[in-house]
Formats: sequence, structure tokens, C-alpha cells
Amino acid sequence: MFFYFKKVLWIVSKNIEYTDNVYLYSSGMPGDLIQKSKIMLQNHGVDLKDLIIIESPENVPEGAIMITLWPHYLSVAKVKRVREGSIYAPQLFNIDL
Repeated sequence: MFFYFKKVLWIVSKNIEYTDNVYLYSSGMPGDLIQKSKIMLQNHGVDLKDLIIIESPENVPEGAIMITLWPHYLSVAKVKRVREGSIYAPQLFNIDL
């Protein structure tokens, strides 16, 4: 019972807090992996209406949440600075796929 409670508490605490939109940088991954990512993001509190899938990390506003899709996990980051096409976005946490 205690293990179950800790697992539920961990899942609830890993909800993604955002305002406006969430940007999923697909980085050329296949469509089935993008679909799996959408399901995982829904499980972490992201409304699919707020999700914007991008092929390159451009035009992401400062303060937005940008998630990079890798083959085995999602890297959740918050964009701190955008300058001349470069994005500085420190990682907040990972979500295993």
C-alpha cells in the first residue's frame, strides 16, 4: 500500500506546469513515437489543444515549456532565453517512454 501511495504521489508531482502552449520538438522522430509522446504528455497534465509539434527549435517564446523527443525519453525544459536563433532552455526533468 505504501509503495502504491509513493508511486501516485510521484506521478502527481511530475505534472507539467505551463501557461499558453507546450512545444514538442520532434527532432525527426517517427510518427508512432510522436503519438506515444502525446499520450505520455497527457498523463503529465498537458492538454493536446495546447501542444504544438515543431521540427526545429525556432520561434519558441521565452518562458514556454519545450519538450525534446528522444528515442527513449522526453526532456522537459523551460525556455529562458532566445537569441539569434539559439535557445537556452535548462532541463527540468525527463519522462521515460
